[in-house]
Amino acid sequence: MPTINVTKPFPFAVDGNEVIQIEVGEQEVSDRCALVAVEHLGYATLLDDEGGTETDPLKMTAPKLKEWLAAKGIDFDPAAKKPELQALVPSND
Repeated sequence: MPTINVTKPFPFAVDGNEVIQIEVGEQEVSDRCALVAVEHLGYATLLDDEGGTETDPLKMTAPKLKEWLAAKGIDFDPAAKKPELQALVPSND
């Protein structure tokens, strides 16, 4: 199960019926909850196994990957989807 760092609390439907509140701070959540929190809502960041921010560009969320590419001076289409962005990551990183 992934660990995320939640910056804004949000409700999450665990099974489509039961809604729980995901609180601020480090939370171990399901893959689906992590996807919603990080990719869709932007209320959390995915943490690596040691509790830090993800450093592997191929595992970053699309917004974080865009930041990473920009910091490396790599041009990309702002409308590009995650697989297109991942293709721009140099093989030595």
